[in-house]
Amino acid sequence: MGVQKRLFYGCLNIILVLSVLTVPLVAAADEPHITSATIGKQNLITTSEVTVIKDDLTRERKILIGGQSAGGGPPVEKVEVSLNGGQTWKEATGREKWQHEFLPLPNYTYHLTLRVTNADGAVSNPKTFGIKRLTYLPITLSELIEERLDELAKVYMAKDRDRYMGFISRGYQNYPRGWQNLRKAIENDFKSLNNIVLSFSVNQIFELEEMIMADIHWRLTYAGLLEPKEGYVEIHFDRNDQLAILVQKNDLYFGSAPIGYNGTIQIVPLAASVYEFIVTDLDKVGANIITVRVRTVIGGVVIFNGNITLTETPRRSGKFVGSRFFPLTLGDTITITYTDEITADWRRNVRRVTTFTFT
Repeated sequence: MGVQKRLFYGCLNIILVLSVLTVPLVAAADEPHITSATIGKQNLITTSEVTVIKDDLTRERKILIGGQSAGGGPPVEKVEVSLNGGQTWKEATGREKWQHEFLPLPNYTYHLTLRVTNADGAVSNPKTFGIKRLTYLPITLSELIEERLDELAKVYMAKDRDRYMGFISRGYQNYPRGWQNLRKAIENDFKSLNNIVLSFSVNQIFELEEMIMADIHWRLTYAGLLEPKEGYVEIHFDRNDQLAILVQKNDLYFGSAPIGYNGTIQIVPLAASVYEFIVTDLDKVGANIITVRVRTVIGGVVIFNGNITLTETPRRSGKFVGSRFFPLTLGDTITITYTDEITADWRRNVRRVTTFTFT
C-alpha cells in the first residue's frame, strides 16, 4: 500500500511539472512571433550561425532576409530587424509577409535578431527568435567548398585524428558500429602512413534543400607508394551550419586499403658477440624509429624477451638498424619478430619472424 501511494504521488508530481511547463508554450502561441525567416535557402530559425556568400546576394549585392510572422490574434503591425544583437532596430518591409535587405561588410559578423509588434502594441521577445551570428564571406560557393576541403586535407596530412573525425563523423553518429569502424580505420591510417599528401578537386556541386552535395575527386600519395591513389567521394555539407561536413559516401576514408611494400628482417653477427638487427620497410620511410620484439635463449634459458628500438639509417631510407650484445655459445638463438603493416586499415598485417642460431 505504501509503495502504491508513493507511485501515485510521484505520477501526480510529474503531471503537475508537465502542466507547468506546457502553460508558457501554449501562451506563446498567442503572442506575436516570427514563423519563418530565411536568407536564400538557409533557414534562420533552426540555426545559430549562418555564412552568407556571393551566391546568396541579390543583384544589387545585398543580403535579403525574408519570412513570415504572426500577431498572436491581433494583426501584425510591424517586423523589426537588428544586426547588432538588439541595440538598434530597423523596420522591415511588409507585415505578415516581410523582408529586409542591407549591404553587408566583407568578412564581418553581424548579430541578427528579429521582433514582431502586433496591433495591440504587444512586442515579441527577441530571445524567442535568438541571436544569429551572420557572417558575409565575399567568395563563391565553389571557392568556399574548396576552402573546406583544403582544411580537411591539412588535418588529414597532419594526422590529427580527433579533428579529422570532427570534420566527417557527424553523419555516422546514428550508426555507432560504422562510426567506430571508420575511426579505427583512420587511426590505423595515421599510424602506418608517412609523408602523406592529399589533394581535392571539385567536379560538380548540387544545391539541395537542406544541404550542399559535391562530387569530389581526391588524390593521395605517401611514402613507399609507387603510384598515387585516387578516387571519387560524395561529400554533403550542412547548409545551416557553416557548410560543416555531414557525411561522405563511396570511399569511407581516403587511404582505403593501400597496398605497400613487404618488409624484410635480418640478424647480422658482428665482432665481440654484438648482433645487428636490420628491418627494411619502405612503407615506413620517414618514421625515424620502429620497434621489434627480440627473444634470446642462452643455454636453454630465456635471458631476454622484449622490445628493441631500431633507428632509420640513413634518414628517410626505410632501413632501420639497431644492435645489442648477447654472449651466445653453440646452439643459442636470437629470434626477432616484426609486425609488417602492409595496408593502412591493417587487414593484411603480417608478423615477420627470423631466428639466428649460433653454430
